[in-house]
Amino acid sequence: MGFYLLLLFSFFSFTLKADNSVNSKVTIDWKEFRSLLKLDVDEIRLSWDEFSRLMEQTGARYEPEYRVDNGSVVLTRQEFKKLVDSMKPPAGDELMPPADYILTKSTYNGVMGRESTTFTAVLNLEIFDRAKEAYLKIPLFQEGLAISEVRLDGRPASVITEGGWHYLSTNEVGRHSVSVRFSIQSSPDKGIPGLNFTITGTPVTYISLDIPKADLEISVQNAQEIIKTGAKGHTIIRGYLSSTSYVSISWKSEDKKIKRGPARIYSEVFNLLSIEADAISVTTVFELNIMQNTISVLTLAVPSDYQVIDVSGGGLAGWSVREEGGGQLLDIAFEYPFEGTKALTVKSEKLLAEETIVANFEGFEVLGAMRESGYVAGEVKSDAEAEVQEFNNIERIDFQKIPYQLSNLSARPILFAFRYVRHPFNMVVRITKYEKEEALTSFIDLAKGITLFMEDGKMVHQVTFTMQNLWDQFLKISLPADVSIWSVYVNGKREKASKGDDGRVLIPLARSERGYDGSLTPFDIELIYTEKVEGFNFLGKKKNYFPATDILINKAEWTLYLPVNYDYISFGGNLNPAVEEVIPPSQSEIEMKELPEEAMESETEEIELDDKSGVSAAAPVSKKAYDLVSTRQAVEFASGKAGLLSLKVKVPISGKKYSFEKKIVEKEEALFLGFSYANEIIIRTIIILLILILLFVLFRKRRIFIPLFGALGKGLVKLLYVFKLALRPREFIIIISVFLLLWILTRFYWYYPLLSFVLLLLFGGSIVRYVQNRGK
Repeated sequence: MGFYLLLLFSFFSFTLKADNSVNSKVTIDWKEFRSLLKLDVDEIRLSWDEFSRLMEQTGARYEPEYRVDNGSVVLTRQEFKKLVDSMKPPAGDELMPPADYILTKSTYNGVMGRESTTFTAVLNLEIFDRAKEAYLKIPLFQEGLAISEVRLDGRPASVITEGGWHYLSTNEVGRHSVSVRFSIQSSPDKGIPGLNFTITGTPVTYISLDIPKADLEISVQNAQEIIKTGAKGHTIIRGYLSSTSYVSISWKSEDKKIKRGPARIYSEVFNLLSIEADAISVTTVFELNIMQNTISVLTLAVPSDYQVIDVSGGGLAGWSVREEGGGQLLDIAFEYPFEGTKALTVKSEKLLAEETIVANFEGFEVLGAMRESGYVAGEVKSDAEAEVQEFNNIERIDFQKIPYQLSNLSARPILFAFRYVRHPFNMVVRITKYEKEEALTSFIDLAKGITLFMEDGKMVHQVTFTMQNLWDQFLKISLPADVSIWSVYVNGKREKASKGDDGRVLIPLARSERGYDGSLTPFDIELIYTEKVEGFNFLGKKKNYFPATDILINKAEWTLYLPVNYDYISFGGNLNPAVEEVIPPSQSEIEMKELPEEAMESETEEIELDDKSGVSAAAPVSKKAYDLVSTRQAVEFASGKAGLLSLKVKVPISGKKYSFEKKIVEKEEALFLGFSYANEIIIRTIIILLILILLFVLFRKRRIFIPLFGALGKGLVKLLYVFKLALRPREFIIIISVFLLLWILTRFYWYYPLLSFVLLLLFGGSIVRYVQNRGK
């Protein structure tokens, strides 16, 4: 019934929202509505999931009074109404503009005179709404241009000048047209034939210019398409520019057409051979220089057994490979005939089939080239070794002489480099493959565990793994079969652990992010679980295991907190010796995280959990909550389902503290600790008995020990004479001075201020006594 209430509430919320926008209405009969909501019933029953979703929607602004009956949450109709009224309205998606303003198009119409050129520029401007009304400064042109007029939508506009630029100042919004009239010094006959000025960049830029001179060859930088016309001694150009912030126009008189000879091709080639696991990939860069005439198609001879993968470069119309004369030819067509310099890149490969193979490389040849020279270099990108066995008509070069064109192609160290001056040439490379060793894809830098032992046998474990991970999906942990997992947090977020077929706990992992220096950012995994073992007796032994993981651990630290009413005789295991420290009881913190519905009852009970549960020292918490955490979770987890994470617990630090550590813990290596213990009453009883036995033996054997004590007394009497001599004023002040000097020299290593005070007091007393004896 609760689920239908949620659906109905969502439907009416949507309907009300629609009413505000399109004034639509939904009508329902009152009896039908009353029957649907069961308004005659005083109580509303919801499932726990439905109640949780309603609570999330309120944002924890109101917590109603409720009770749990047969797994359902029961609320009074008044409490349900308060809960619905406190729900947050749905958040709307606000569409934000990309910027305060944008310039979409600019048009420049210029007319050149004898001394200057006058331009009229029209800029299409769109200004978006802003949260706070303010004036915008929109850059127009630099100060070098002589601006005579600026208009916004046909009206005079406000212009300010700052930092070498003219800015349009306005607070209007919407679409506008900005007209700017300016002039720049130029002449068709005097000085340098051309003009240059800076503009504000726009996606679409159109320019036209009327030059009062005929028969000109005009060049416009960044022009995509220029149309030139001539009429009555004038040359007029029109066209579009690519996205730019600079206009550069130059011209010269047209050369008389003469008959040109065939094109002369000069080529310098750079070949990089990349040895991969199953192929040789070749990246070839051609730097061409076409002289004397233009070409439309370039033909290359492809090395035998190599397949062309891709051809790239400016102005390409397409490429194709054809068979001819038992070899392959690569035809590269250009969009328009060109001459001058051009760079092309051809990628090819040769597949490798055997473990050890010998492969040759003859290089690409530019057919019809007047001169061609180049370089060949190699790198290895896999678990293989490359060695040049034979080379003909090609010479080896030092690594210091490798051209930058090859160095920029390679991200790995170059293994060999050669240079050739003409075709044909050939080189033979022997490739040996090796078995690849997998590197670590995840690594635990620190595993820090805390185990709290209770006298009645309960144990609470808190383990934190600080790790780096690239590809692993789960962290697999071996735990005893009867543990109860309380919480799992990965990188600060709650996660659900599951159980694999082999019985190990599976914790989903996060991915480490790379920093600016390329290093991986570590993250923490926090696991808290409990375990029931046999309680402490008057005398006995205990053994405990640290969670074994399927990932290498650089360092493991394990801290035990043991009951203070026992003495711990010896420790054993495969970790370093323990360090003892007594920690007083402290108040740890419990944070409720979506408790099961049985644990959310309003009745709570003050229960002492300091030595019974391992959760907290005298923490006020629902007794049902603790019972459910320690029993229900164990049942859910043992069945192979995801862990039910109800509490985030901090293990209290109280008891006798013992610390252990071990470096480099291998995968699945089991760390364990064992210790023997005895109750303090037993230890004290044994000490008293030993003292009584010693006294009894001394009394029974007094005739043997009396002569020994007598001899010791005579020795002390003889020493008293030495002390008496030392107490004389002169000798005493010398002795005290020596002790004081030693104290001054070693005072940084003395930690007992009382000793310093005594020495100073004796020194002062010796001075007084010496002065008194001198006076007598």
